[in-house]
Amino acid sequence: MKKYLPSFLFNTLRMLREFYRKWLAIYRLNLRVRNLKIGKRIIYALTPTPQLANIGDHAQVVAIELWFKKHFPDYSVLEVDKNEVIYGQRLLKKLIAPDDLIFLHSGGNMGDRGIWSETGRRLMINNFHQNRIISLPQTIFFSDTAEGQKQQSISQEIYAGHPNLTIIGRDKESGLLAERIFPKAQVLVVPDFVLSLKLEDLGMSDISSKKGEILACLRVDDESVLSVEDRQSIAKSLGEKTLLTDTTLSKPINSENRIEIIKEFIFDVLEHEAVVTDRFHGLIFSVIAKRPAVVLKTVDHKLTSAMDWFNSTSFVAFSPSPDQIDQKLHQVLTDNLLESPDFCEKYFDKLPNQLGLL
Repeated sequence: MKKYLPSFLFNTLRMLREFYRKWLAIYRLNLRVRNLKIGKRIIYALTPTPQLANIGDHAQVVAIELWFKKHFPDYSVLEVDKNEVIYGQRLLKKLIAPDDLIFLHSGGNMGDRGIWSETGRRLMINNFHQNRIISLPQTIFFSDTAEGQKQQSISQEIYAGHPNLTIIGRDKESGLLAERIFPKAQVLVVPDFVLSLKLEDLGMSDISSKKGEILACLRVDDESVLSVEDRQSIAKSLGEKTLLTDTTLSKPINSENRIEIIKEFIFDVLEHEAVVTDRFHGLIFSVIAKRPAVVLKTVDHKLTSAMDWFNSTSFVAFSPSPDQIDQKLHQVLTDNLLESPDFCEKYFDKLPNQLGLL
């Protein structure tokens, strides 16, 4: 749009859009604050805005809020999205009491690649030293560039200033990075929270899949090692019945429609015989649905390191390159067990005690 408008008009429109985003964030936060009960409270911050239409991000919200209900039933929970955190700090400072627990949303944005999320995380950690803050499972990655190292130094300094901070890595490599970069924080390593979900949690049950039909869930962004042509070529090689999709949608996902959209995607997984994906949550939805999955790498360790969680899940295989997909598909499709660990029992139900909260 910029090339069609005079620069002063483009800048004015950008300022107006920014003002509207700020006003809307504060307005929405104010409405929810009025309903927040007095007593034990959890501030659950940095959740995705409706415009961040990634199904995996919103599935994490669903899983984490179920975990809160299970383990912290006496607490009221205030969800605060990324824009509300960044624009609503003045309101949050008035609202948050010293004994409120602050949980920061999970994902793959601790680092310079997700700088909007990292900015919000820094604000919460820097402004609420009196609170216990737990950053839920994150893939941690600061790029080996001048900008990446600069952003790492900023985060290091801010995180080091908090006296009661926990950082949870979403994979072993992220945990090691957290121990090195943030030595003053408590560091834990726990899988992605969506692995705590079961079909019945969403009111779903298994269905028969269609023989020979493959779901190709392949990302289209700067984390992909695949070109658009590669993506199309992989889908074509898997057969004419292949559905090529992604976990990022073109329409907003809000609190009212997020569960239905998650269910729609999982239903697509259930309908297919297997999944080929370079999306972390493409893999996780496959595990929840018990559908064989072949996993491709991304530009960082998000999936390669996270594969450790699935060592005992025989229907999941990693393909180092696209030309090995057929071989790996044959491998996982011949698995008849379709069994995976109980991630709740193994990890998530133990987490409150590890955090010293129960």
